[in-house]
Amino acid sequence: MSVIENMDIKSKQIAIIASFAVIYAIMRILPSFPVIGAPGASFALADILVPIYAIIFGPYIAAATIFLGTFLGIVFGKPMIFLGWDFLPATMGALFIGLIVHGKKVFALGLFIIGIVIFNLLPYTETLIPINGQISLPYNWLHIIAALALISPLTSMSMNWIEENSKKTIMGLFIIAMIGTMFQHIVGGIVFVTTLGIYLQSINPDAFPGIWKTIFFVYPIERLAIALISAILATPILRSIKPIWSDSS
Repeated sequence: MSVIENMDIKSKQIAIIASFAVIYAIMRILPSFPVIGAPGASFALADILVPIYAIIFGPYIAAATIFLGTFLGIVFGKPMIFLGWDFLPATMGALFIGLIVHGKKVFALGLFIIGIVIFNLLPYTETLIPINGQISLPYNWLHIIAALALISPLTSMSMNWIEENSKKTIMGLFIIAMIGTMFQHIVGGIVFVTTLGIYLQSINPDAFPGIWKTIFFVYPIERLAIALISAILATPILRSIKPIWSDSS
């Protein structure tokens, strides 16, 4: 009998959190997309691990792993951007996706709605983005679509595709990851404004309309890329651990 088999459940959970937090921390050092409005800062490649951790480990272990991994990443050399609140978007994203996986869609939807409302109530945010002199579109248009997808049959269908381990698994993973990364994005927007805009005042208030307009055009591509890469990576992982994952879900 192996050492792992001899461990109790709590010890296994601690081992999982510690081991995968190190992987997450290493991935946090690797940059992906630049943070618009924060020169020299970038998002981490570790964002692609958030849906994978949440689907495999569930909301609480995944959130704890990412929380620890974020601060390990700082120790490993990843600079803090948001006054130590850097952990919040990905940690909440993992919790959010984990809740969906465990069938708690109403709770997840409540978190999403609260996030959108808080974002739009904060100073320096933009509810509508002017496209030209005549047309303005909601900044949160894709977040709203993600929230609607969450309460639609599409979410249940996606989970069925994941559990069936069929050719549609990657599509199910992409949909769940896309919904999750949009929630993570809205939390990130709240942290961005609260720390850099309100508390530190390191961004000129007059610059915010231009920042949000730029982000408006960039974030759909950025979030689609994160969800797609997550789904591609997660598919073979879930297939390899399917018997274990099925028993625990």
